[in-house]
Amino acid sequence: MPDTKFQYRVTSGWIRDLASQPTPTDTWPCIRWDDQLVEDQERFLDAQAELGVEYNSVWGLFVDREWPSPLTNVIDDHRAELVRGFADACHQRGLKLETGCGVYSWGFDQIIRKHPEVSADEANRHVMCPFREAAWEWQRRVLDYLMDERWGLDGISMQSADQGRCQCPKCKARSSAEHHADLITRCAQYVRAARPDWTIATACWGLSVHNPDDFPHIQHIAKHVDYLIEVSEQSAYGEVNQRPRITRELGCAFGSVGGVFAEPPQHWDRLRWFLPCGLGAARALRRLWDDGGRACTLYYRTFASPVEEVSWRVGARILSAPQTDPHDALKEALSAVYHVWGEAREQLADWFERAENAYFSRAKFKVGQGPISLEPLWWNENPATPGPPSYLIERTTPESRADYAAELRQLKAELPAIAVPAFDAIASTLLCIDGTLADIESLK
Repeated sequence: MPDTKFQYRVTSGWIRDLASQPTPTDTWPCIRWDDQLVEDQERFLDAQAELGVEYNSVWGLFVDREWPSPLTNVIDDHRAELVRGFADACHQRGLKLETGCGVYSWGFDQIIRKHPEVSADEANRHVMCPFREAAWEWQRRVLDYLMDERWGLDGISMQSADQGRCQCPKCKARSSAEHHADLITRCAQYVRAARPDWTIATACWGLSVHNPDDFPHIQHIAKHVDYLIEVSEQSAYGEVNQRPRITRELGCAFGSVGGVFAEPPQHWDRLRWFLPCGLGAARALRRLWDDGGRACTLYYRTFASPVEEVSWRVGARILSAPQTDPHDALKEALSAVYHVWGEAREQLADWFERAENAYFSRAKFKVGQGPISLEPLWWNENPATPGPPSYLIERTTPESRADYAAELRQLKAELPAIAVPAFDAIASTLLCIDGTLADIESLK
């Protein structure tokens, strides 16, 4: 029976990436969990269930940057209830909950400080060394904690390369692919033995999959995970499209992060930016499908912005129905968010396509070159305050920004003339445009 939808339809992010309220005075990543976030999560889960996006893979359920040493009293009773409640909310909707997990990096800073024997790299104090057995003992304890049945989790998504790797002489003797294959497979085997019911994934932040010399190590990872996500998509958007070969030879489901995605800004007001990108994501996902990809991690968008919700819904629609025309997926999303039909929907769809093209026709962006950062995750000047608009500073010129602003003003003038019943959504969209115009003006 032929495939009719992506096998692993996943949405993912840090826990507050979908929050309707920003945290402008907290350093990234903030994992504050309050009543408003619970409401935001439930609204998001409803849309996820509606569109058949089966997995929710979240970072920050338990810790932000540091697991504590000793690994006791990690969270208080209230947060434990929130974790279990989130898992229950997923299961009630027929969804599955995965946890993000750093492998020998991300989360081990305090452990490295208190137990220097786990590390062999004096220059990078964020990573443990696989040749130090004490490092495995701490990694194993973290996995045991996550696999505790009281949390109700259904799987794990592992990353081992997002903060580099140990550069001690023993580690440097191995290629990056060999190094990370060793870490991921060891953890995956341990998880599989203890929780055979779990889904196991890995996301290749910082790890290339398209180098032929490295591919045997990537295949080794694939023997032990259910799906593997290539973040950069360099295999498909280089000089030669290698992705069809990779999907045939890999041995597990292979996927991407949806082609076009923006890193949610933690510090910004949710109506500060206007960056529709659903059509670009839909086209990239259809190409992934045609290349044999059967997994995708579609990143969270905050539904406090109707523009963001539309972009997420367009991509989510392709995951469950890959043959859907991107324009049809856009129109379905517009009906859901703006409650618009008929001729008005056609007009609004044309308007959204022009709005998306207004930025991307001027921006220095190509699929396969990573995410679009709206603001810096880490702003050296003051990491606990809202940062500048990176997506404008780094990807446009003063001349193209002036043209962009002129087109945004034209789009803003046209939008109220479209007969859209959802007045609040239109008002919010206009505020998003105003936010972008204000940022462009600030850069003069």
